Amino acid sequence: MLLAVETSGLSGSIALLSEGQVRYEHTLQAEGPRHAQVLVQETDLLLRKAGLTVNDLSAIAVSVGPGSFTGLRVGVVFAKTLAWLQGIPLVAVNSLQAAAWQVPHSHGVVTVISDAQREEVFVQECRWDALADNWERTGDVRIEKVGALRHFETVIGPVVERHRLKLTEQNACQLLLPVIPMASGVGKVGMRLIRSADFSCPETLEPLYVRLSYAEEKRMAANG
Repeated sequence: MLLAVETSGLSGSIALLSEGQVRYEHTLQAEGPRHAQVLVQETDLLLRKAGLTVNDLSAIAVSVGPGSFTGLRVGVVFAKTLAWLQGIPLVAVNSLQAAAWQVPHSHGVVTVISDAQREEVFVQECRWDALADNWERTGDVRIEKVGALRHFETVIGPVVERHRLKLTEQNACQLLLPVIPMASGVGKVGMRLIRSADFSCPETLEPLYVRLSYAEEKRMAANG
């Protein structure tokens, strides 16, 4: 049984998957920094609901970003600790790639955006690969000004509604779909990473922040 953890945004979730299927999924009853207060308890409740214990877990997939600095730290530390204690494999999933699983495969190619603060967004293109049965990332995550986004056919993500007017006015895309990364998507990507033995080390895995926090940038500037 695979446990999937998604805490990259304000709304977190956890899921259990086996044999390629999502068996259970649950939205965490806390937001942002408060994920840490509920993650252990609600994972235990989800396992009980499934008639399982932590000893039934065979692997863990965790969303590593980009996303909320605090949320990512909470999810990654939880997943690393559990994987280490249980001695089971750990896989790291790109949060934006996981979000692509919230839309039908028929879209073919999607551009996923999420909040990077300062009127900027994290951007990740994903393409459906029928052979791999997966939304594959094309290129690396980058940061762009919302006003600089141009000529994408389908844009999805948790901040689509916030920027809908600007994206529509500048003809940046033909279709806008508001979706958020979910643990089920993290698990689906995670299962494919497990099949390819693309494991992460619990002792060294770190979140994919992409950029320094504002506080870190300010401190570096102050230090010259």
